Amino acid sequence: MQRSLALGLVLSLCLAARAAAQSSERHTAFSRVRNPLRSATLDLATGTITRGPASANRGGTTIADFQNVDLNGFIGVDTGGGACKWFTAGLKGSGSNQSSNASDLMSSVVFAYCSNALDTTSGGPGGSATLGFYEGYTLGGGAPTTAVAVLTLTGLPANSIFCSFFGRACYLLTVNFGTLVAFRDSGPGGPRGIGYSWTFDDLDCGGVWAATYPFFACIASCSGTVGGVDGQGQTDFIDQYCPPGAAVPSTFTFGTTNPAWAPQTWMSVNMRIQEAADRLATTFDYNAALTPNGDTLTATTALIGGTWTATLTRAAPSVPASFVVRVRTQRSLPNGTSASPPATGRVLIAGPLLAQLAGTHDGSTGAVSVAVPLQLGFCGVGFAAQATTFGGSVALSSAVAGTVGTF
Repeated sequence: MQRSLALGLVLSLCLAARAAAQSSERHTAFSRVRNPLRSATLDLATGTITRGPASANRGGTTIADFQNVDLNGFIGVDTGGGACKWFTAGLKGSGSNQSSNASDLMSSVVFAYCSNALDTTSGGPGGSATLGFYEGYTLGGGAPTTAVAVLTLTGLPANSIFCSFFGRACYLLTVNFGTLVAFRDSGPGGPRGIGYSWTFDDLDCGGVWAATYPFFACIASCSGTVGGVDGQGQTDFIDQYCPPGAAVPSTFTFGTTNPAWAPQTWMSVNMRIQEAADRLATTFDYNAALTPNGDTLTATTALIGGTWTATLTRAAPSVPASFVVRVRTQRSLPNGTSASPPATGRVLIAGPLLAQLAGTHDGSTGAVSVAVPLQLGFCGVGFAAQATTFGGSVALSSAVAGTVGTF
C-alpha cells in the first residue's frame, strides 16, 4: 500500500512537472546540433522528393542572388501547430556581397532544417513547415508589400523515430519551383528589402513545440556586432508573430552571451535563393543564299514568361488563306534544301520539331503568337522558324533564328 502511494505520488509529481514545463515552453528555444546533414530535393512540379543527390536537365543556368547558408551548428524552434511564424529580413540583389543578376526570376531555394517527426518511410507523416517569400519587408514588421510565394511543405524527410528532440534528423533541402517566380530585387526602383518566413506547422509528441525547425546561419561569419548589417543586408534579429497580437511582431535575438559559449552574431534563419542567370535573348532573320524565298518571316525576341510573335509578309498579294510556322532546333545551312512538291522554295530549318503554329493571313500579312513557358529549362534554348504559306500556291518563307533568354 505504501509502495503504491509512493508510486502514485511520483507519477503525480512527474505529470505536474511535465504540465509546468509545457506551459513554460511556449517560447523560442535553440539547441546546438552535431547531426550530419543529408541532402534531399523537392520538385514542386511533380511533388517528388528525391533523397540524396539529384540531377535535372536544364537549358539555362542559375545564380545565387541571396546567399545565407553559413550554417553555424544551431537550430531554433517555437510553438508548433501553425501558431508561430518567424520572419527574417534582408536585401536581395542590392547587398554589398550579392550578385548583380537582374533576371529576378526565382528558380529554387535551398535551406537546412531538422525534424523529429516520424519519416514517411517509417510510416509517419514526415516533417512540415510553410515558407513565405515577400517583397518590401523590413526588420521590425509591418505588412510586406507582396507575397511572391507561400509554400506549404508536407511529407518532408524526417526522423526514423518520433518524439525525440535530441534524436532528430537534419537535411539540406533543395526546392525546385515548377515555374519561375518573379521576385524583385531590393533597393532603388524596388522595395526596400525582402522577407522570408518559417511557420512552425507540425507538433512534436508533447503537443507544444514544433517537430520541424530551421537551422540558424551566421551574420558576418558569426563575428560581427549585434545590430550590425552584413553583406546580405541582414542583422542578428528575427521577427516573431504569435497570437494574440499576431499583427505586431516580437523582434528578438538570443544575444551574444546566452549561453557564453555561443557564437557572436549567429541568429538568422538560413536560406539561399537561386535565380535564372541573366541571358540575352537573340533573334535574326536569314534566307537562302541562292534563290532566296520570296515570302518573309520576322519575329520578336523570345523571353521566358513572355509572348513570342512571328509575322508573315507575302511577296505578292494573294487570296486570304492559312499558314503554318514550324519551329525547329537549328538552321539548315548554307542554302537549305529543296522543298517537297507542291511547296516551292528552300527549307531553311532542321532538327527536332519544337512547335507548330497555325494562323491565317489576309493575302498580305498574318501573325501567330505563343507563350514561352516561365521555366528554367527553356532559357538558353536555340531555335529556327519558317512559315509554309497557302493561298494560290504553297510557298516557303524566309526564316528566323534565335535564343530564348531572360531579357
